[in-house]
Amino acid sequence: MNVISELAEYATSNDVPIIKDETLAFLLDFIREKQISSILEIGTAIGYSALQMLQVDCVKRIVSLERNYGLAQIATANIKRAKKDKFVEVVNQDALKFKTSEKFDLLFIDGAKAQYQRFFDRFIDNVTYVFVDNLDFHGMVDNPGLAANRNTRQLCKKLAKFKYDMLHDENYHCQYFKKGDGILLITKS
Repeated sequence: MNVISELAEYATSNDVPIIKDETLAFLLDFIREKQISSILEIGTAIGYSALQMLQVDCVKRIVSLERNYGLAQIATANIKRAKKDKFVEVVNQDALKFKTSEKFDLLFIDGAKAQYQRFFDRFIDNVTYVFVDNLDFHGMVDNPGLAANRNTRQLCKKLAKFKYDMLHDENYHCQYFKKGDGILLITKS
């Protein structure tokens, strides 16, 4: 069994959220189509999506930000075990504190959902494309009554506002796709 398959099993057994298969297929097709070579990823978790993206030949560098120390350590170990550590740099830091002047082809946002707008604002000048996952948040963004508590409802309101604002911002070309858990693709107009 390869490392990626092991990570998928580990995620299922340990309730670690990883990218949905439908979303992953869409993301990998997008990376191939646009010949993405450098990626800034927000939300490493166990390194599953970074290793998946590296399967596309054009991808040469990923900087992946993970604020949770334990997850960053697990991701680093998994990436090293897959012998991909020369391509992926896992940074154990809150994305809102991370500073870089490096330019990336793609910003992949899959971190703290309530911070999507702030992540976007912080890194838009460093990237060409933005791929945002989980815009539907398990159907709760369109159906807030499904949210179990007030905090989750507040999170859903933030996601809905981010989605609405991006789709109506004339400075960007945005496309929403009802695939996986909701995807938003953003490019500068």
